[in-house]
Amino acid sequence: MTSTHDTQTAAMPTPGAGALMLHVPVMSIARSLRNPRKHFDQAKLQELADSIKATGGALQPILLRPLPESRIGDEQQIAKAEKRERAQYELVAGERRWRASQLAGVAEIPAMIRPMSDADALRAAVIENLQRTDITKLEEAEGYRELLDLGETTAEKIAEDVGKSRTYVFNVMKILDLCEEVREVLRKGDIDFSRAQLLARIPSAQLQIKALKDITRTDWQGEKPSYRACEDLVQNEYMVRLDRAKFTITDASLVPSAGSCVDCSKRTGANAELKKEMGRADICTDKSCYEAKSEAHTARIVQEAKDKGHTVIVGKEAAELQAQGYNEKLLGYRRLDAIEDSPGDHPLRKIIGDQMKAEGIQPVKIESPRRKGELVDALPNETVLRLLKIVDGQAKASEKVAKEARQFSESKKAQAEAKAQAKFEQAWRDALLDRAWNTLNAEQPPAFNLDVHRYLALRSVKSLGTDDAQAIADVLGFDRVGAHAALIEYAKETVNPDFLQLLCIMQGDSRATHNPYNGTPNEGLMLVAGAVLQERLQAEIKEVKKAAADKHLPKIAPVKPAAPKADLPLDPAARAGESRAKGKAKKSPAARASAEPKTTAAEASAAIAAALQDQESGAAAAAQGDDAGPVAADAAQGLPPSPAAADVDQAVTHDAQQSAPAQTAPANDGQDSADAGTGAADQAATSQAPEFHSGDLVRVKAGLKGTTGRPRKECGRVGVVRSGHLSLIVEFGAGVGQRAGFEPEELEPYTADPIVGKRVRVLNPDSAHRWQEGAVAALTAEGWKVEFAGKPGSVSKAATFETKELESLA
Repeated sequence: MTSTHDTQTAAMPTPGAGALMLHVPVMSIARSLRNPRKHFDQAKLQELADSIKATGGALQPILLRPLPESRIGDEQQIAKAEKRERAQYELVAGERRWRASQLAGVAEIPAMIRPMSDADALRAAVIENLQRTDITKLEEAEGYRELLDLGETTAEKIAEDVGKSRTYVFNVMKILDLCEEVREVLRKGDIDFSRAQLLARIPSAQLQIKALKDITRTDWQGEKPSYRACEDLVQNEYMVRLDRAKFTITDASLVPSAGSCVDCSKRTGANAELKKEMGRADICTDKSCYEAKSEAHTARIVQEAKDKGHTVIVGKEAAELQAQGYNEKLLGYRRLDAIEDSPGDHPLRKIIGDQMKAEGIQPVKIESPRRKGELVDALPNETVLRLLKIVDGQAKASEKVAKEARQFSESKKAQAEAKAQAKFEQAWRDALLDRAWNTLNAEQPPAFNLDVHRYLALRSVKSLGTDDAQAIADVLGFDRVGAHAALIEYAKETVNPDFLQLLCIMQGDSRATHNPYNGTPNEGLMLVAGAVLQERLQAEIKEVKKAAADKHLPKIAPVKPAAPKADLPLDPAARAGESRAKGKAKKSPAARASAEPKTTAAEASAAIAAALQDQESGAAAAAQGDDAGPVAADAAQGLPPSPAAADVDQAVTHDAQQSAPAQTAPANDGQDSADAGTGAADQAATSQAPEFHSGDLVRVKAGLKGTTGRPRKECGRVGVVRSGHLSLIVEFGAGVGQRAGFEPEELEPYTADPIVGKRVRVLNPDSAHRWQEGAVAALTAEGWKVEFAGKPGSVSKAATFETKELESLA
């Protein structure tokens, strides 16, 4: 069987009118010199040969004509050189079958032989090949051209014969305007027909080759430009619009050899098909000719300017005057008609034009750096400044000056005043900063107050990313939706903005992947945690590492625990650390209701807040001193957790050894018994301390001092004991910043003494009115009726409370 490409024969001449059907020796056939098909795919040719060999020969006849007399002489020489008989026939159609038959080793091939003229033979070959699916557009166009060159047909007749439109034939033939280098690229398939048509619009072979490189250039991803990008590139870089020309397009004398653009065949309007394709009639497809006319136009106007006495600067000298950037300003010159070069609200020509005429000053003609062939009027800077001073003096001395000159003078005065005002505004601010700084150093007033810290906290919150804002919202117990806005409002209202800022610092440096260019990894987290936890830092790190390892790392066989050590008494600081550490293991009701450690995180933050309350300003000083700094740095540089919990313990132990300074163990001189006595005393004191439970109202004892020796700011405040901690956490309001940790002996029970008409505050965190203040309206059987003020003009809200839910206010 034969290829599917060889089954269409309806348009071929049929037997008759002298046609013969014979089996012809394949070696007696000479290929046609006019066959439109120039390329034969060797792989497909071999497939056809295998099919012919399998079927014992071609099943479809080829078309031959007797060998023309003009070729007999050449064929005799070829046959003599190849030691065979001269060819008797010339191939008209079916070259693929003829070539495949030779590959298959078939001696004869069925053929239809018919006397035909050169024109008839070429027409039959073209028509037969056009009905093949694998013929290229270039081969098709070359076939049309050969038919037209014979002079025995027309484009309309060809279109009729091949069943195409006249427009189609001309569009295909446009590809023949390509130079041979670009045609070869098309034959190889490196560009497609549509892009080749774009290049065919360019009349210059040199520009075609340049444009070919542009449209086949790949980007950093290896992608070639799209068809639309190629079309834009060809139109913008290799064609020009005549309606934007600086010269007169009807002037045939500008470049006599080119003539008028209107009558030029390279204008899209001269070709109906090209005009339709390009969408405009005024596009010049010969950019070289356009540029030649532009240069001729520039030369003409330059000569005209010189004849009038102007100084003219063009070409390379003009290009050297181009300023940096995308503006059109000129170095050393100011343009007379550009508002950008004027100090006033009008172009320079309007302001100094009369003075130029009075002095007989001619503008300098400079070629535009952005628009070749266009000359702009300009003057040297020094000349412009001199004329402006004269005009300004005239405007001040007399009212009889041009309106533009008067406006320039007034504008100049306004600009000077605005400049002086701007300097004044900045100067007093700079002076105020200097005085405040000098006073701060000399007198050291308490300037780092609540408002300043709130300002810093607000800046920290506003700079948070979405993830960090949501994470902090989780810690504070806020909704993740609208977390940023909620945190901003919280920063404006909280009485402890310093705590919020510390929380932002820790969150910002809490990423496991945090690795700054300078400084310690997680420096902010370690610095704040070290200042808060102090000597408990390493123990806390060990505990949280172990918990994280148990949850996230693969489990291995447990290590046999070491023998328990003797239960030695602890000093108060160690007991406090142990108490808080154990307290963290317990969960509040909210934590037990959720599998996620959200409440646990909030309680951990509360513990941090409590320790900060204990230390106040002393914590910040410790964080910057010799003790806290190494602890935080060493903790950040500790060994990473290993896959097993036991390994984590070892790693944390290693951290602690690195961060602790080397010490020599003192001799045992009775210290053990001293410690034991101290522990017994502590236990006795603890047993005598009052016992508090979750929900109890307490008041912080007066005169209570922190570790720095300064009174604690919670002294005298009333709050509610929160659950889940062995070291008591007292809540004074909403948010982490309103919590602090205390020992039982630092607190005393509190019972409100409400008085009708006096103000109270609701301490019950579970109430809808929690932390709100109101006035006692009456004592009822259900309890104290408290009214809360609403918005102006609205009805006050009221609710009833028990005495234990209230705090009496002065």
